[in-house]
Amino acid sequence: MHIMIMLNNYMKWLYITGAIVAIWVLSGLFEKADAQENPPTPKERPFEWTPTWQQKPISCAPLDQVAQIAKSKGLQIVWSGTGVGNSENLGIVRVDIFLSINPETKEWALTEISPTPNVGCLIGYGAGFKIDSETMKLFAEPKN
Repeated sequence: MHIMIMLNNYMKWLYITGAIVAIWVLSGLFEKADAQENPPTPKERPFEWTPTWQQKPISCAPLDQVAQIAKSKGLQIVWSGTGVGNSENLGIVRVDIFLSINPETKEWALTEISPTPNVGCLIGYGAGFKIDSETMKLFAEPKN
């Protein structure tokens, strides 16, 4: 019987020590919330953007030559946009960009008309493209 009392005494300390360790472990799983912490505003970027100047081969020619190539390939302009370009030597300039495709041959060309008068630059071209018709329906004007 004396052994049972001694074992109960040890078990009591073992349970108390186990409870303290369990509380200590569980307290590390939960972060304290700071009530003063504000969520990021929509104007903030979730990442840091650090652009670098790159040079890539872009073919530029007089606009009439660019138009002749597009005509000979059967390219039709399907999208155009006016935007800004950032040039290392000119600064921020207006640019006009055109996407032309040939639906039969699946050829395409992306052309930029630069601020230099009568000059067009071929940004990219190739064969093979896909147009998502379901997404394009979102841009269609509603019919009355």
